[in-house]
Amino acid sequence: MRRIFTYLLSLLLLNQVIFAIEGAKWIQSDLSDLTEAADSGDAYALGFLALCHLHGDKGLDVSHLEARFFAENSASRGHWLGNFVLGYLSRFQPIGPNSSQVAKFLLKSFRDPDGKLIKQAAVGDPVACYVLAEIFLSEEIQTVLQSDMKLAADYYDISSEAGYLPACVQSALIRIHGLKDALTKDKKSLKEGIELLSKGVDKKLPAAHHYLASCFLEGLGVVADKDLALVHFQASADRGYGPSMVMLADFHAYGYAGEPDEVLAFDYIQRAVDVFQEGAPQKIEEYKELFKRNNNQVEDVQTSHIANESIPEVPMPGIVTHNHYTDNLPGSPVKSFRLPSPYTSQDNASIIQSNEIVPQANVKERGSVEMEFSSADLKNSSVIQIRENAKKIYWGKSTDDKLNEASQSFEKCANLGDAESARYLGIMYLRGKGVVKDVKQAIKWLEIAAKGGDSLAEKNLSSLRKIMKM
Repeated sequence: MRRIFTYLLSLLLLNQVIFAIEGAKWIQSDLSDLTEAADSGDAYALGFLALCHLHGDKGLDVSHLEARFFAENSASRGHWLGNFVLGYLSRFQPIGPNSSQVAKFLLKSFRDPDGKLIKQAAVGDPVACYVLAEIFLSEEIQTVLQSDMKLAADYYDISSEAGYLPACVQSALIRIHGLKDALTKDKKSLKEGIELLSKGVDKKLPAAHHYLASCFLEGLGVVADKDLALVHFQASADRGYGPSMVMLADFHAYGYAGEPDEVLAFDYIQRAVDVFQEGAPQKIEEYKELFKRNNNQVEDVQTSHIANESIPEVPMPGIVTHNHYTDNLPGSPVKSFRLPSPYTSQDNASIIQSNEIVPQANVKERGSVEMEFSSADLKNSSVIQIRENAKKIYWGKSTDDKLNEASQSFEKCANLGDAESARYLGIMYLRGKGVVKDVKQAIKWLEIAAKGGDSLAEKNLSSLRKIMKM
C-alpha cells in the first residue's frame, strides 16, 4: 500500500512540474512553434496564442478578432485559458461590453472542474498566475469572489519574474501608482515600475510602450519628455493598440505634435474606430467641430488682413489651441514634425509636401466642383494630394454627391497603385458611404490595398473574413 501511495505521490509531483513549466514553455517559445502546436489542437497553445493576439505579444499586432478565434477553439476543448480570454474580450466591442458574459467566462475559468487553473498557479505556472491575478481584480465577479489587490499583485510578480510581459506591465502600474500598499509610492517603486515597462518595451509589447509614454508625458518616474512620449505612443499605435491611437489623434488634433493636422488626426481616430476602441466614434464629431472652429478663425484672420490695407501681409500664424494633455506640462517649444516609429520608416505617403502639384478643379454649374485628372497628373506626386483631398471630403460633412466624387478619386489613385486609396475605397463599399454598399467590392479593394502593402487593410480584410466565416 505504501508503495502505491509513493507511486501516486510521485505522479502528482511530476504532473505539478509539468503544469509549472507548461506556461513558461509557451512564454519562451518562438511564434512558429506556438502556432504549430495551436494548429495541432493543443488547447493551452490555442489559449496562449489568443493571449498573444490580445496583447500584441511575440511581435503580433493587437487583434481582438484573432484573439477571439483562438480563444473559442481553446474554450471548446475545455481549457481555462480560452474561457479567460473570452471573458476578457467580453468587456469590449465587438463582443461586448457585456458584464454578465465577462462574469460567466471568468467564473468558468476559475471554477474549472479539475481545478487546473488554481493548481497550475499554485505550482508557479506564470500564465496561470497572471490569469488568477486578473480574476482577483475583476469587478464583474466581486459578488462571488472579493477583489484582492495585494494577492493579485503577488501573482503578477510571480508571473513577471518568470518573464511574462503582460504581467510585467501590470506589476509596473501597481508600483508606479502605489496600488499595493495603501496607495503609497516612493522613488524605489517608481524606478522598479519603469524598469518593468522598459523590459516590455525591449520586447516591443504595445501596452508597455503606451504606459511608458504616459510616464514620459506626466513625468512619472522619469523626466517629462513629450517627444519621447509621442515616439512610444506611435510605436504602440502602429501595433494596433487602440488607446494609443486615440492619444495620437488628440495630439494631432490639438497641435501637441506640432501645428494641428486634420488629416493625421482623422487618420488615427479612424484606426481607433476600426479596432472598436471605446470613445473613438465620439472623437470624430469632436474633431469636426474643432477644425470647423479653427478654419473659421483662419478665415477671420484673412478677412481682417484684406479689410485693412495698412496691415502688412505676413505669414499665417499657427492656430493656438488649449488641451488637457499639454497645458500643464513642461517642455520645449512645439516643433512641426511627425515623429517616426522605432519599428517602421516614416510613412511619407501620409504627408503632403509643399511643392506638390495640385490638380485644377473643373467648375460645374451651380458652383459644384468635380475633380478631373489626367493619367500624367496621377502618376506624379499629386496622387498623394488627390488622395488627401478625397480624405478631407470623406471626413467632412459632405453630401452624397461629394462622397461619390471622393470614391472616384480614391478609385483613380488605387488603379495607379496607391494602396491607402484602395483601403479607403474598400471601407466606403463596406459602409455604403458615397457608394452602394457592396461587401464583395469591399473585399476586392481591401485585397488590392493589402497586396499593395497597406497593413491596416490586411487587418480589416482578415477581420472581415472571420466575421463572414469565409
